[in-house]
Amino acid sequence: MSQFCLCTNVVLILCLCWISDNVLSQDSSSRVAVSNEDSLYFFYQRPEYPRDCTEARICSTDSPSGVHLIKPDGYRDPFEVYCDNTLDSGRWTVIQRLQDGSILFNRNWTEYKTGFGFLSQEFWIGNDKLSFLTNQNTYELRIDFTSADDQSFFVTYSKFRISDEYGEYKLTSVGEYSGSEDNITRFLCPPNSEGAVYITPDCSRRCFCSSGQFTCDDAYHCDPNAVCEERNNVLQCYCNEGYVGDGVNCTINTPPSDCKDIYDRVSTASGVYTIKPTTWQGDPFEVYCNMSDGGGWTVFQRRVDGSQDFFLYWSDYKVGFGTPDHELWLGNDKLHSLTSQGNNQLRIDFVNKLGNPYYATYSSFSISDESDKYRLSVGGYSGTSGDYLISYHNGQAFTTRDRDNDLYSVNCATYSYWYCDGTYYPVNGAWWYNNCGYTSLNSPYNSGSFYWYPLPGGYCFIKFTEMKVRRV
Repeated sequence: MSQFCLCTNVVLILCLCWISDNVLSQDSSSRVAVSNEDSLYFFYQRPEYPRDCTEARICSTDSPSGVHLIKPDGYRDPFEVYCDNTLDSGRWTVIQRLQDGSILFNRNWTEYKTGFGFLSQEFWIGNDKLSFLTNQNTYELRIDFTSADDQSFFVTYSKFRISDEYGEYKLTSVGEYSGSEDNITRFLCPPNSEGAVYITPDCSRRCFCSSGQFTCDDAYHCDPNAVCEERNNVLQCYCNEGYVGDGVNCTINTPPSDCKDIYDRVSTASGVYTIKPTTWQGDPFEVYCNMSDGGGWTVFQRRVDGSQDFFLYWSDYKVGFGTPDHELWLGNDKLHSLTSQGNNQLRIDFVNKLGNPYYATYSSFSISDESDKYRLSVGGYSGTSGDYLISYHNGQAFTTRDRDNDLYSVNCATYSYWYCDGTYYPVNGAWWYNNCGYTSLNSPYNSGSFYWYPLPGGYCFIKFTEMKVRRV
């Protein structure tokens, strides 16, 4: 149901709002000065017909309303209009009146072009006349309504204009709205309309019919992913294609494919969201989306305080562990699916144990599936941390404490990562690399083996790291 369909009388009237100083006097004449050499002559020029009700000799509130003959600039013949001088400062050119149903308004294009009805009763002035009228200056539109219980209200628009027939009489301008719409809260509901809901034309307010009275609220606004329009004779907010909801709140019909999709279509705020990559065969899953540094980063690893054990097995790293908003490993199956959707960037942010921040970005990043041991492919380094992934980890299979997939006879990846290269020696029965010799972001948090090498300044032990991927 369209908004406020309870009125018995509707009158559309226009008032000319002059925006220049070229205003005709009340006797519709203006003085023009002409200079001819040393002589200056004055004469009065009177247009044959006034152009609207402003010029139709009703410029004071004492002048009566009634029918006048006008001829807008460029229009071929003069025609009669009804001039209303009872409202505000008067001078209103009435373009439509509907009051008792005596005139049929369900008409064809030609009839609306030329106009129909009677100026003393119900009528439409005609789109051709209205086009010429509104294109000769700046006009204000006023619409007056009378309810079924004889209460009145009105709305005005500051700049009203329509195009010509070639432009299909398109409404090209309305300007700023004002009016007495708040009075609707005092109106009685139409008969048999208890429980009915009415929406304002711009979907900025919703009114309810309760106990015979209208009550309105201002909380009705369309979601950014919705439009205000009429469908099946119902005017309200409707979610855009691909979104579901009541129009006030709209969500994506299918989960976004990654945090880049969320950034582009849903939200630019960092936080936990549900995604489903296009190549993922399982249920949607939660991830943390980091919307800094250009936004759209899907976090797949984070170390903060050592509260999550990373000394885990192949099956753990396959499915993932931890929590999206704290310490985590997303899972190699999910990471493979994420990086299979297109080209990807990798970003790693660090803070070393001295509190100094660093970062590394890579213009290409992906891992293979489990059958290829989640093999790493990475390239295009830039950043402040220095690089070690490309030279020593690119092309390597993933290794865990129970799956030795590195190139050496010993499991140099005592803790899970893509390994490795270098010379090892035994320390207390465990294999370690001399002097931070490789990158180990999944090693025990407090053992001194959680590091990235090289870091500027030589202190490579890390207290914070976050690894994230973004589709490009």
